[in-house]
Amino acid sequence: MRKLAVLMLLSTLAISGCKRKELEAALAETQAKLAKTEGELRDEQGKNKQLNEENTSLKDKIAQLEKDVQRLGGEIKVLEEQNADLARKAGATADELKKLRDEKAKRLAELQVYKDLFAKLKSLIDAGTIQVEVRKGRFVVKLASSILFDSGKTDLKPEGQAALSNLAGALKSLTDREWLVAGHTDNVPIKTAKFKNNWELSTARSVEVVQFLVTQGMPQGTLGAAGYGDVDPVADNTSEDGKAKNRRIEIVLMPLLGEIPGLKEMLTGGGQS
Repeated sequence: MRKLAVLMLLSTLAISGCKRKELEAALAETQAKLAKTEGELRDEQGKNKQLNEENTSLKDKIAQLEKDVQRLGGEIKVLEEQNADLARKAGATADELKKLRDEKAKRLAELQVYKDLFAKLKSLIDAGTIQVEVRKGRFVVKLASSILFDSGKTDLKPEGQAALSNLAGALKSLTDREWLVAGHTDNVPIKTAKFKNNWELSTARSVEVVQFLVTQGMPQGTLGAAGYGDVDPVADNTSEDGKAKNRRIEIVLMPLLGEIPGLKEMLTGGGQS
């Protein structure tokens, strides 16, 4: 009996030893899994920390970019306003340039008229029959009264008729322009049965020249007559030479003023507020 009890005790101890080993092995495995899990957790926490840092950095960058976008938006708005202003100014400048070009073209066309007329008159200028000048802003063809008239008379002399006949050939080429024939005298008073004063004498002479030019083919509608007497001298009347220069007939090419902006509206009352 005693021997049997000992055997049973040894058997029990052997079983306990095996169980312990199993338990120890299970514990070791569990501890290894725990260590692995803790390592993975630490790795995950590290990754999360890095992600959080990156996320914070991205948020900062996004905030800066939003500020940049807002700033650039303001700059773009300023540029757009500047471009719009430049466009308005460019439009105004383009209109002004067009007006200036149109005005220049008109001036050049007018200058060409004078050049062409001067070329036609050159032979008479070279011969001393006429003089051509710009006076008071107008193109003037001037003839001395001594060529055209005797003193105190209004009948054209033969040499005067010849000079005017040659002159008419050039003047009538400008069919769309008007001429004013102006008579001038010196300051020596005249009082005859026919003429009370120099006004009447100068006017009568200008009318005589107009009528002769019409006979030479110049359209009546392009001619006018005026007498200035002695009130518009070109030289000093204190000398005989000066008086001779003042006794003259001027044939004035009337200028083309063109359209003056706002003038028509002013005259018709359209420009009144």
